[in-house]
Amino acid sequence: MSDLDCLVKNIIVPHSAFQRAITCMDQMYKYATYKVETLCLAIVGELRTGKTEVMTYFREKHPEDRDSEGKNVPILRVTTPSKPTVKSLVELMLYAIGDEKFGTGTENGKTSRLLKLMRLAGTRMVMIDEFQHFFDKGSHKVMHHVADWLKILVDESKVALVVAGLESCSVVIDQNEQLAGRFGRAIHMPRFDWEEDEQRNEFISILEAFQVEIGQYFDFPRFDTQEMAFRIYCGTGGLIGYLSKFLNKAVWNALDDQRKSISLEDFAMPMKLRFGKVMSIVAYYYLHLVAALHRRHRRNC
Repeated sequence: MSDLDCLVKNIIVPHSAFQRAITCMDQMYKYATYKVETLCLAIVGELRTGKTEVMTYFREKHPEDRDSEGKNVPILRVTTPSKPTVKSLVELMLYAIGDEKFGTGTENGKTSRLLKLMRLAGTRMVMIDEFQHFFDKGSHKVMHHVADWLKILVDESKVALVVAGLESCSVVIDQNEQLAGRFGRAIHMPRFDWEEDEQRNEFISILEAFQVEIGQYFDFPRFDTQEMAFRIYCGTGGLIGYLSKFLNKAVWNALDDQRKSISLEDFAMPMKLRFGKVMSIVAYYYLHLVAALHRRHRRNC
């Protein structure tokens, strides 16, 4: 795999919500060693808003390593299974920290082993993705037993806790009094709104950042004009995840065709894969239509 294959994936654009999350996690990571109180943060938002990416970026700043005393795991990260239990969650965490016998023992025994391994590995932060799975949508109930276990785990280990997921994460936290007292204000990863000046300008700045990086290798329509930015906004719905997905596909198509240029048609290709041929044609002409309407609106202003 060449570096260009991962070009879009490796581009980090620290917009304001992303930077707030990183700043908050930096502080939590720094002061977790003081063991004064449990530090907790929730990162919430719709699908494709960049929640997982911000956690990945921060974890890569503090990678695992090994020294003469053994394995160091400064950040222990897992993804919540669809129907979590204490057993499934503790086994996931044991596996992530490197315990080859993660399925062996009782619930209490596994918890004690996990606490010991976290201490030996110098773990300072636990990250849990897809935290909304702690809320059962079918029964509309919070899985309090698992949430209570997690609260006890971070209290006893004195590590920082970062959870990420959909808006229903807030339900899990708010309905568990002991968890609620440990979390401050959540950080919301946004779906950018074109009608809001600040968000529109930030979305355009993100496009400019992608343009600078990708423009080192490919020729393509400028992203930083209002007209082009509006087209891309309509195609992505203001979601950074879809923007990255579409850019990835456009770059891969150009690489496969051995082209050094990316055109507007390349941005319609991912829509074709997602919605089918008819919808991709509609989407393609829709982008042209909204651009024309946008030009007319600007002339009338």
